[in-house]
Amino acid sequence: MRHDLSTEAKQSFQIVALLATVLVVAIHYKSDAPETISPLQATGNQLAQEFLLGGIARVAVPLFAFAAGFFYFRSDDGSLASYCKKLKQRTRTVWIPFFIVGSIALASWILVRRLEDDPVELTMGQFLATWLLRPPAEQLWFLRDLLVLITIAPMIRWLCSRTTYRTILLFAVGGAWAMNWQFTPIVAGWHLLHCETLLFFAIGCLAVDHANSIERCGKASTPILIAVTATWFALIAWRITLRADFDIWYATQYSIADLLVHQASILLGCIAVFMISWRLRHPMLLQISGASFFVYLVHEFPLRAFIQRVAARFLEHDTSAWLVTPLVIVGTYSAAFVLSRCCPTFFALVTGGRLPSASPPQSRWQPATSVPSSNS
Repeated sequence: MRHDLSTEAKQSFQIVALLATVLVVAIHYKSDAPETISPLQATGNQLAQEFLLGGIARVAVPLFAFAAGFFYFRSDDGSLASYCKKLKQRTRTVWIPFFIVGSIALASWILVRRLEDDPVELTMGQFLATWLLRPPAEQLWFLRDLLVLITIAPMIRWLCSRTTYRTILLFAVGGAWAMNWQFTPIVAGWHLLHCETLLFFAIGCLAVDHANSIERCGKASTPILIAVTATWFALIAWRITLRADFDIWYATQYSIADLLVHQASILLGCIAVFMISWRLRHPMLLQISGASFFVYLVHEFPLRAFIQRVAARFLEHDTSAWLVTPLVIVGTYSAAFVLSRCCPTFFALVTGGRLPSASPPQSRWQPATSVPSSNS
C-alpha cells in the first residue's frame, strides 16, 4: 500500500539536495590525492582529501539518482499521457539547462583555447558531439544520464512492478554496480548510461511504495545514526588502507576487495546522509537548498578554470581545495539568490524553473527547488 511522505521527509530530501550539491562541488575542486597504493606514502593532506572527497562525497550521485527516481515515479501513473507530460516537463527542467550550460561551456572552452594559442580543431561531427553529447563541463554527465533514464522510465516501471523481473533487475544491475561493470556503450566519451545512476534510479522507483520505510529511516534514534555513520567512516578508512589511490571513474585503479568496500561505504553513507538531513531541517537551510540546482550547473567549467588560475597565483595547489571549495560554495549560492532576484526570467530559464524562495520556508515543500531532477 502506498503512503504519502510527511512534510518532514520531503524537507529532508531538500537538505539531501543541499548536502549532495556541496559534496559534488568539493569533488570537482579536489587539489591533491594519494599517488601510491600505500597510505603510508601519502601526505596528511592527501589522505584527508581522499577521505572526504574520495570517500564521503561519493554518496552524492547515488542520492541524486535515488531522489530522481523516487520523485519521478511518485507522480507517475504509468499511462502514456503521464509519460508524455513528463517528457515535456523534463525538456524544460533538464534538457534546456543541459543545453544552455553546455553551450556556455563549449563557447568558453573554444575561447580559452584561442587565447592560449591552442585553437580547437574539430570536424563538424566532433563539434556537434561535443556540444550536444559531451560539453566540457563534467557535471553535465549526470543530466545526460537522467535524460536517458527518463526516456526508458516506462520500461523501468514495468520491470519494477513485477516480482520476478524486479529481482532480476536488482541483482543484475546491482551486481554490475558492485563490480563497476559499465555495460552500456561509450557515446561521445561517456557511457550511454552509468550503472550507478540506473541502479539508484530504479531503487527510487521501488521506494515509492515504501515511503513508511523512508520515514522510519529518518526518525532513527541518535545511537543508530551514530553507529551507521561510524561504520560508514570506518569502511572509508578501511578502503584507504587497502588502496589509497583508489579510482573507478573511467579507471581501473582497484582490486575486488577495495572496490567492494568502497561500494559498501556508499550504501551505508546514503542512509547516514538521509538520517543526518532529517535532523538538519532548519528553515534557513531549506531556503538555501532552493539554489542547489543553479550551483550544480555553474560550479564547473568555465568557473573552475578561472578560479584555479587565480588560486594558482596566491595558493599552494596541493592545499588550495580547503580554501577554494568553501569560497566557491558560498559564492555560487550567493550568486543564485542575487541573480534570481535581479534576473528572474533568465534564472528560471537556466535552472528549468527552479527559483529559490525569497524567505525561509516553514512547512511547505517545493519539488521544483529540489535536486537536479526530483521535480514532478
